[in-house]
Amino acid sequence: MSNTAHRYLRLCQAYVQLADKFTQLDVEQMTLREKLIPFLLAFKHYKELSEQLANENTSLQAELEDLRQRYAQLNAAENQFAPELTSELEAALLEAEEQMALVEETIQEQNMDPDPDLLPVEKLLLDEYVTGTGELAGMLPEAGVNSKLAESHF
Repeated sequence: MSNTAHRYLRLCQAYVQLADKFTQLDVEQMTLREKLIPFLLAFKHYKELSEQLANENTSLQAELEDLRQRYAQLNAAENQFAPELTSELEAALLEAEEQMALVEETIQEQNMDPDPDLLPVEKLLLDEYVTGTGELAGMLPEAGVNSKLAESHF
């Protein structure tokens, strides 16, 4: 074979090898694109999510600062009114204790004397009627009626 033919043969082999490499490179590039698209979509999604979370964080920080200021105002107001509230509460508590002492005293008096408005003679008469003794014993229709009266009265 001549030198020129040999050179053309080598040139054709180089073109075939170059075409094979180009085809292989094209396949690899398509494969890379197929893998890159989902990555880019995920990257875009996470970037948007990150921006959204940053905005939400900024909003929450502002809200937290507003709440801290409101808390400071309320705390100052509480400190301002605390002595007045304490004295009012103390007075109300003292009055309630006095009322409770009065109620307890009234209950004790009622336990000692269930009929404080009656004279001693009237109390004795009522006691004779309830127990069925004394001068009224003969006049009573039934002792059972009187005992029921005694239970309901006392």
